[in-house]
Amino acid sequence: MLGAQNLDWEEVKSFAVVADAGSVRRAAREMSVHHSTLIRRIDNLEHALGTRLFDRRPEGYVLTTAGEEFASVVRECGLRLNDIERHISGQDGDLSGTVTVTMAEPLAVHAFGPKMADFADANPGIEVRIIATTDLLDISRREADIAIRTNNNPPESLVGKRLFPYYETAYASRAYLDAHDFENAPEAARWIAFRDGDTKFPEWTKETPFSKVPVWGYFPNPALQQAAARGGLGLAMLPCFIGDKDPGLVRASDRKPTKARDMWLLTHSDLRRTARIRVFMAFAEKVLREAKHEFSGVAKPS
Repeated sequence: MLGAQNLDWEEVKSFAVVADAGSVRRAAREMSVHHSTLIRRIDNLEHALGTRLFDRRPEGYVLTTAGEEFASVVRECGLRLNDIERHISGQDGDLSGTVTVTMAEPLAVHAFGPKMADFADANPGIEVRIIATTDLLDISRREADIAIRTNNNPPESLVGKRLFPYYETAYASRAYLDAHDFENAPEAARWIAFRDGDTKFPEWTKETPFSKVPVWGYFPNPALQQAAARGGLGLAMLPCFIGDKDPGLVRASDRKPTKARDMWLLTHSDLRRTARIRVFMAFAEKVLREAKHEFSGVAKPS
């Protein structure tokens, strides 16, 4: 029987990436290697195991039955290795190393970007990697160490705290508001849509003073919505910490902002005692709490 010591772990890793990608070329781009290198590694691994792991088809590499069984074993080993790595990392008391943080792009740009120099100066041994995305990266798989999420139902596997909600309201350029009669001719105005496939009058507009204004287009990124509203495209529903800071935008009504979602500061239970994790989480909480009035929309733009 073939033992684990006989396997080349680079070949096993390559197998796992190809299995997930379903294509050698996609996997090669992900791993930043030439596709011929992956083909050679897969061939070598199949030879070492004495079985065919993939069916080579025009549409891509498809796992055989043996390949599916091997992929299951490899994934299970990967999870166990991640558990061990987290446990070991959790015992690290040094203020050094890398901290990977995931958060939505607006938080990264507006809240953390301007403050990162303070953290770097105070903690020269810690390097921070910020992944600005709304994708829910898997901390259990070490895709990130810390997550700052705007989600009212965080995974039970993570630990941390709920801070406070952020608020949102409608914004537009002053010129756009002056040019439209929202009471008598709402159909001549536009909401900037941020959800694909919305009806002309979706639910999220009905609790606003502009429920008779139709939505238009599809602009999923808050920075894009902000820029489009500033340019006079229409009304944009934006978090107050974005809209209030933009001198080209004003609040479209005097109605109080509405609660959007809670903000959570989270990590894995195995990492919460790691010094560099604790230090960054304390820093992140300080950054967010100092800007609470901006998230709450307390201060209106001048």
